[in-house]
Amino acid sequence: MITRSQVLQQRACRMALAVTLSLTMAGLPVVHSQTARNIKVVVETQQSGANSQETLRGSGGVIIRRGRAQPSGRIIANDRQTTVQRSSGIFTLVRDGGESILLVATRVPEDERIYYYNYAAGTGYLERRILFTDVGTALRVAAKILPDGQIRVKLVPRISYFSAERAGAIDVSEAATELVVPNDEPVELGGASSNLHEVTRHILGYRDRASSSESSFRVKATVQ
Repeated sequence: MITRSQVLQQRACRMALAVTLSLTMAGLPVVHSQTARNIKVVVETQQSGANSQETLRGSGGVIIRRGRAQPSGRIIANDRQTTVQRSSGIFTLVRDGGESILLVATRVPEDERIYYYNYAAGTGYLERRILFTDVGTALRVAAKILPDGQIRVKLVPRISYFSAERAGAIDVSEAATELVVPNDEPVELGGASSNLHEVTRHILGYRDRASSSESSFRVKATVQ
């Protein structure tokens, strides 16, 4: 026995098939519905540092016994090298064509005063309310899948902080970087390097210390 719901489903299937055949015969493209995909965006930071230290110290003295002087001394040498590597990363999931926001901030209350004037009665009143402002660091990430299998990624870091010149004011710094990356392949964004060389001389020795550090940033986007 065929129920009424089964009959309606069969009619809907026949109508969809008829529409598809008519569009195909007319040379029009048939658009099939697809669910939007997610993109995993990873921002990694890598730091490496090398420290080397050479130390040469001398010590001496004179021992007098029964009219005789006996000198004594020694030299201590030390050579040490240290290498440190650190890596950290954050990731977020972005809808294809959408954006995601990572926020690390503190909510700061502000006292806002607004004066309202009533034109009809010719009177006014003052209203006070408390507003909350987010002060901290935010990263806005937007991603879009391109037809050639690559991914367009836009990174907008935003840093807000209390102004050192104006009391109670909040300064905001924002920058934007947009790049096209291959799917599931890391791309270097940039980095920085620093070097330090220090030589300290003493009466009976010296110390030579040198250090260097490098930091790099890279981003990787993967279609989920």
